Amino acid sequence: MSNRATIQDLANLAGVSVSTLDRILNRRSSVKTATLQHVLQVAEHIGFYGAPTIRDRLTEKAPEATFGFLLNGAERHLYADFSRELCDQTRTSRRVRGQAEVHHLSGLDERETIDALYRLAESCDVIAAVALDTPDIRDAVREIALRGIPIFTMLSDLSVPARAAFIGADPTKIGRGAGWIMHSLCNRPGKVALFVGSHGYLAHRGYVGGFLGYLSENGSPLQVLPAQATEESDDLAEHLVDQALSEHPDLTAIFVAGGGLEGALRTLERRGRDDLTVIGTELSPRIDAALSAKRVKAVLSHPAPAVIGKVIALMEDQIVFGTSETARDHIVPVEIRISETV
Repeated sequence: MSNRATIQDLANLAGVSVSTLDRILNRRSSVKTATLQHVLQVAEHIGFYGAPTIRDRLTEKAPEATFGFLLNGAERHLYADFSRELCDQTRTSRRVRGQAEVHHLSGLDERETIDALYRLAESCDVIAAVALDTPDIRDAVREIALRGIPIFTMLSDLSVPARAAFIGADPTKIGRGAGWIMHSLCNRPGKVALFVGSHGYLAHRGYVGGFLGYLSENGSPLQVLPAQATEESDDLAEHLVDQALSEHPDLTAIFVAGGGLEGALRTLERRGRDDLTVIGTELSPRIDAALSAKRVKAVLSHPAPAVIGKVIALMEDQIVFGTSETARDHIVPVEIRISETV
């Protein structure tokens, strides 16, 4: 029916009269928002030529809003993809006439994060951020919230009640899931190199705590080496893995809890070490290829579509309904990818 649907087709399938559709398409009189939403959904489904006009009619009464997003560097596939999808969903929102403002951090500098939050607060109505959990950053979030600008946390939470809500998977479950997989695949004596993106992220601390907790509770024979921070850098991770292999020739496994898995893979490929059990928490095309080649056993991560969709919906709610009195965290299921699912 696509490209050939008529106004009568739309009327029949949407259960409305042709005269109602005429009022919608020609802006002759007001139509209930619920009717507009239903008609638009049907129109888009059948490829009706007037769907853009119906969408415009639906949004012309919607409030204007600027959504601000604070993300890590765009050189990381995770955050480049997040930025693109957040901007697309903001622009195509039916509930607000939205525009997006994105700031990508150049590193894990606390001062840069704080400055970026304040800059976003100057031009945005609501903000969603990925940020380190430090006292000064928490103070900035608290002050910005007092100005009436809600800040949502994505992927990693902040331990400050002033943030509006957290959206992401449970980091402890990610860590425990990684522990379960590692214990199942390596239930024999050996050493595990543990790398964390940054101890400053609540999520990364949760990954490590969950991982170590599961192995300890289940009597794992594995010896986990002290966690080393990659600072979310693939280059640093590449160096740290190289160092670990040199210092521990009996290394049997690697867990990268945060950014740095691509760098770790570069070292393993260069050294020809495809005998290690490697688990990570972040996806990219290169990591997908490594999963397919069985050089990475599993990746446990936040499901990006679910996180992004919920973030946008909650930001829309803030604009349409106003700030709620209590935070409403939204914990999404952990996404687990193994070689057989790529």
